[in-house]
Amino acid sequence: MKISIAMATFNGAQYLPAQLQSFVDQTRQPDELVITDDCSADQTEAIIRKFAATAPFKVVFSRNERNLGYCGNFNAALMKTTGDLVFLSDQDDVWFPEKIEHMMDVAESHPEALIVMNDAALTDGDLNEVGLTKVGQIRSAGYTLEHFMMGCCCGIRRELLDLCMPIPSGFNSHDGWLVWFADGLDAKVIESRVLQYYRRHELNESQFIANRTVRVSRAAAFLHSVKKLFEKNGHRRAQIQVEQITLFAQGIRDAIKVAPEQYQEKMGQLLSMTESRIATLKQRIEIREKWFIPRFFAAMRLFVKGGYRNTNGFKSVIRDLVG
Repeated sequence: MKISIAMATFNGAQYLPAQLQSFVDQTRQPDELVITDDCSADQTEAIIRKFAATAPFKVVFSRNERNLGYCGNFNAALMKTTGDLVFLSDQDDVWFPEKIEHMMDVAESHPEALIVMNDAALTDGDLNEVGLTKVGQIRSAGYTLEHFMMGCCCGIRRELLDLCMPIPSGFNSHDGWLVWFADGLDAKVIESRVLQYYRRHELNESQFIANRTVRVSRAAAFLHSVKKLFEKNGHRRAQIQVEQITLFAQGIRDAIKVAPEQYQEKMGQLLSMTESRIATLKQRIEIREKWFIPRFFAAMRLFVKGGYRNTNGFKSVIRDLVG
């Protein structure tokens, strides 16, 4: 099994050396490390080129001609990989030495899995452990593991990349794109073993509540979701959500054209579910644009019809009533 690592960098000089060294320290080193840099203005490129000169495995480095953004940069890196199993890597984490070897074993033990994921220990910016893990935080908050979509914990089979790549311009989450496909095909396996550090600092992209370095309770998660109900940009966020899911639906249609027969039925089900979700979201946006009294009755009608079944339930009803 050929192993690739896809890494996207951007002004990562402060933390990058530690992560690169953790690749060298693997008990099973990668066959190739593919790095795309998104027009860094610091010493990132110099660090990578110096590392590539002595690395015990192939390093493929390229610098984007223009800034592609977080998702676009990972898309560029993934498109250059050639491995059978491709690990995603952020620039500021540190992998445990056994990560690749262990996750290869997990992938080989689950041939049906298109994505295998490991748990990660949360740390502060200086890699001091805080006694929490990402999966532990998700469970503590009362969320299901469908919320576990952290790209840096993923190993992705070539079969999935051939099915759903490239990620379309305008989509804002490379890990969301990949994990949504794997979840839709019932092809995601989560390994409970902690195999890396997930460094949390002020420059991290993700602000998901389960990424906090203090324990998240169900009550805290509930209060966080209630607070979001009353955010003034809620209407625009709903519109963006429709745009993102619409892009995903088109990705499913494109994938169906090339999907092996074994995936056709589930891909069709995923498309149907996604289209239904889009329709419901559009209805909810229309509800929010009404005056309060017609908004109330419209929301109640949608609730009775089961339109909130695949949402956050009554909290979504409140969100729509708030407008």
